[in-house]
Amino acid sequence: MTTTKTPVRPSFDRAALLKKDRLRIDEAAWLLGCHPDTIRRYVDQDKLRAKRLPGGERRVLTESIRPYL
Repeated sequence: MTTTKTPVRPSFDRAALLKKDRLRIDEAAWLLGCHPDTIRRYVDQDKLRAKRLPGGERRVLTESIRPYL
């Protein structure tokens, strides 16, 4: 018998996240209460600004999230 695990939504410290210059996709999604794919789409649509790391990962600029809080 296999069991399925219910996904656990991470919990972050809001104040600590807002002090950072750049956020991971999951951190930005948590702050805005949306799915990480929504954050990726907003970055692609230029609604949020992000920088790419050498490995290709994105970091969302915290200043671009503030107007949506």
